[in-house]
Amino acid sequence: MLWIHPTLQMLATLLGLWVMEMGLRRFLFVHLGRKKVLFPWKRHVLLGKIALVIWLAGLVVGVLALKYAYGVWNITGIHLNVAVAVAALAGTGYATGHILDKYKKKRSVLHIVHGLNNTTLLALALYQAWTGWALIDLFLLR
Repeated sequence: MLWIHPTLQMLATLLGLWVMEMGLRRFLFVHLGRKKVLFPWKRHVLLGKIALVIWLAGLVVGVLALKYAYGVWNITGIHLNVAVAVAALAGTGYATGHILDKYKKKRSVLHIVHGLNNTTLLALALYQAWTGWALIDLFLLR
């Protein structure tokens, strides 16, 4: 059961990298004037929502798996602390993305907040992969 958490998080992070690449295309088009850049809006929205939901589900699975296997859920130190930030950023990313998708209009700030939020989220997810590797060694490979 403990392997479900890193598997979900790896899937979400890989998907998040792909979604970020699509978002980068949009940034190049809107802010740097690259006119030959295509932005697959619907795919970006759908895969972004899926990645964010998997990240949150993976967090819950990780906490529950530790509670089930070891009787406690808060033994991973900084990994858990960063996960709380990831959860907050995932919620913010989902909410801002939903607003951008549902109410399409020219905006001056929200898309920048959305992009910076999700770039931070992805950076923290990559950090979590690094700290998680040590936890996999400690809890799963020994």
